Amino acid sequence: MSIVDGARNLAAAKRFYDFALSVEGQATALKGESYQLPSNKGGAIHPKSPDVKKIKLIAYDFGKYGAAAERKRLLTKWDAEVFRAGAK
Repeated sequence: MSIVDGARNLAAAKRFYDFALSVEGQATALKGESYQLPSNKGGAIHPKSPDVKKIKLIAYDFGKYGAAAERKRLLTKWDAEVFRAGAK
């Protein structure tokens, strides 16, 4: 989540942000059958939510893939191999 710089209703946005990150706010996801994991440690987890202990994560090198040159290389490759291929 984020609040856009220059938001017209900054105070209301901050109140919503605080609510959305609260235990009560994140409990609304349970009622809506939303299975994402809460970001609040005190939030309840829906029984159909993924078990984080069973999720295999990849080793991600933020230094490498966050660099401007690598980003440009990957986007150029994406454009050449995926975007343009789909335009045919």
